[in-house]
Amino acid sequence: MPTNEQAAGLRGWLARQRAERAREATARTLYRAVVGRARRAAPYAEMGVPDTADGRFEMLGLETALVLRRLRRLGDEGERLGRALLEVMVDDLDRNLREMGVGDLSVGKWVKRMTANVLVRAAALDEALARGARAELEALLVRAFFPDGQPSTARLDALAAEIEAAAARLEELPAERLLAGRLDLDDPEPDRESR
Repeated sequence: MPTNEQAAGLRGWLARQRAERAREATARTLYRAVVGRARRAAPYAEMGVPDTADGRFEMLGLETALVLRRLRRLGDEGERLGRALLEVMVDDLDRNLREMGVGDLSVGKWVKRMTANVLVRAAALDEALARGARAELEALLVRAFFPDGQPSTARLDALAAEIEAAAARLEELPAERLLAGRLDLDDPEPDRESR
């Protein structure tokens, strides 16, 4: 028969396990929403983002970086959900690379590089948005999406404006909704619940 202390410890462990499983499920739901945003037609058709594996990866990284930026502002639970979101993304990258035929011995290196790329871009994106530095944001976008040449000014301006608008919509999104895995940035009238 367990002691009261052992029983309390077991209940605490079970509660943490349930919370972790719930967070993982929320992160998967949130990741599906991030992927949905990264696959929208407008960035590719109207803003010149290359519709290639690299272009799609960069859009996924950009959308993930925007969500991570907002989650960091939501305290411990936001930080934990952000880590879980990154873990889901890493698992998805791993699976996709294997499906594309990358060898088992190379997958880990590729995933590590891709994840580092997302985190570096996320830091640069955060800095540019925090300072309202449109020129820095545009330079980041050129490096990410157009390494072989400068896109038209109109397309680059449209892409930068879209990212700034998405960041602003994320800031307005109530914390409860984001922490529940809801990334409904395209709703015309989001609820004005407490953030």
